[in-house]
Amino acid sequence: MKTNKIILILFLTVLFLLPVSGITVEEIISEIDRNKVSSTQEFRAKMFIKKDNKVLEKEYTGYGQEEGEKFFITFTNAEDLGVKYLKIEDELWIYFPDADDVMKISGHMLRQGMMGSDVSYEDMMDLDKLEEKYDSELLGEETINDSLCYKIKSTAKTDDVTYYSQELWVDKKTFVVLKMDLYAKSGRLLKQIQQFNIQKFDNKYYALNMTIQDMRKKDTLTTMEIIEIKFDIKIPENTFTKQNLYR
Repeated sequence: MKTNKIILILFLTVLFLLPVSGITVEEIISEIDRNKVSSTQEFRAKMFIKKDNKVLEKEYTGYGQEEGEKFFITFTNAEDLGVKYLKIEDELWIYFPDADDVMKISGHMLRQGMMGSDVSYEDMMDLDKLEEKYDSELLGEETINDSLCYKIKSTAKTDDVTYYSQELWVDKKTFVVLKMDLYAKSGRLLKQIQQFNIQKFDNKYYALNMTIQDMRKKDTLTTMEIIEIKFDIKIPENTFTKQNLYR
């Protein structure tokens, strides 16, 4: 009888350690990162910033390169017309047309929200692959918005990250993250991100709509909507330069 109990415990232990649906967490993370990979991007998008009972609408166009290592964004809505952002690796600049001046965003300023949104400048800088900065474990499966998802917990390998840990709900069919909870080291939930309107582009899937909510603030929500996006296109020369901010 005692032997049977030991065998049962060993069986349950092995069963618990087996990957869900025969896939490993490393393979899932690899697919998530692959969906984000493109040599270049060109996009046009809108951002809606809800604060209390007010909603601010922004519109911008831009280019991206080398998996988020570089991007150049120009705002085109009337209120912010001509405001530009340039990111090159770990550096970020903003151009103000009224003052005809460029300011580098660094230090405590990185925690501020872009255009007052729930998207911080730190978020804009933190575009690395998950596998590079996080160790992940597969917790199981859950349904989000009628889609069966892998549930994953990722914990930072080092302290130089914006969020110490993340909980991800990854669509089993597309490997797009449909929901993401971002935590501080203390365990406090800092932000929640959800993605919708998943579209296929050649061999990758991409979300065209996203909501970001800063859980430390009351009655705020930022919605981002990609109107048009192209991958692996030729980008005009000198796009990712400080000189281009003044043009």
